[in-house]
Amino acid sequence: MKLAVRSIAAGSLAVAVHAAPYSCQNKTDELELSHWPSAQATALDRMITLNANQSNFAVFDADNTIWRYDIEESSLPYLENLGVITRETLDPSLKLMDFKDTANYTETLYGYYSRLCEIDAAVCYPWAAQVYSGLTIRELKAHIDDLMVLNTTIPTSYWDGDVVVQEEINPPIIYTGQVELINKLAANGITPYVVSASNEEVVRMVVSDPKYGLNIKPENVLGVAILMKNTTTGDLTTSRKQITDGVYNQTANLDLVFGTYLWTPATWYAGKWAAVLTYIDMWKKPVLAAGDTPGSDTYMHFNVDVEKGGVHVWVNRTLAKYEQLQTLITEAAEGQAANGLAVTADKNWVVVSPEEIL
Repeated sequence: MKLAVRSIAAGSLAVAVHAAPYSCQNKTDELELSHWPSAQATALDRMITLNANQSNFAVFDADNTIWRYDIEESSLPYLENLGVITRETLDPSLKLMDFKDTANYTETLYGYYSRLCEIDAAVCYPWAAQVYSGLTIRELKAHIDDLMVLNTTIPTSYWDGDVVVQEEINPPIIYTGQVELINKLAANGITPYVVSASNEEVVRMVVSDPKYGLNIKPENVLGVAILMKNTTTGDLTTSRKQITDGVYNQTANLDLVFGTYLWTPATWYAGKWAAVLTYIDMWKKPVLAAGDTPGSDTYMHFNVDVEKGGVHVWVNRTLAKYEQLQTLITEAAEGQAANGLAVTADKNWVVVSPEEIL
């Protein structure tokens, strides 16, 4: 699951809860990484200096990397509590198994999603992106904007075995440090992309809206793309297809209706790197990859161009995930050595806790 959990880092204080607007029009020397620890900021600045204005690019995961917590996992109970997404509105194709109801409890959609994740991430990841079916981009954007300024948690519940657990879900909080980093990369000619396992349109609603300060071009957002319908003409499309065809118009898309049919590549696990190869560049490697999930974001991490001074940014949520990462790094380095490749997987890691970049 993509569920957010408490960070293990101690001694770091979160002093900001929302990212302030940070225009990419500022001069380069004004873009300081002030919300990064000194050593990490120095490493990032060094990489930027080495790779500035050479047509390089960087790739970022979104959930728990650009912002704290998960935008789909918070929007699902949020919209369910509002009555926007319900069992009745859920497309029949998404009712993959029976709901686990009792005489005293009606399972939530969040709980249903959680049980799908117990089967496999390959089941619940696409489901969470498909669950917005029937809504227009315009409708969903209004709700996502409300979610992003929510100053309280979102109540929901789920099954843990045969016990119902009451849960409070946190809405996303944009990392100020990532706002600084993304804008500094862009100001120095290093193009930032987002490659997310969340619904592409939902991620775009935040990272490409100037009011959130991330200033990522809408064309540079890669996520789980869902076929959408123009209800006037009946035409089917995705933003990704439009971008490839050179006809993308973000405003004109606002009244497209989400369906359930998945576009490919699917941007989770190995699909993240497949999206880079398909839509960014088959041969050039990123000079920075940022993520938080072992076995998914690491497909991007292990393809960083370390020989050009590229860095692996890791937002470290838990000790368990860090230990998983270390195992993957060891395996990747051994694999590189065994195949006569330069051993780069274990080099140039920039690790921070969530609290350090808020």
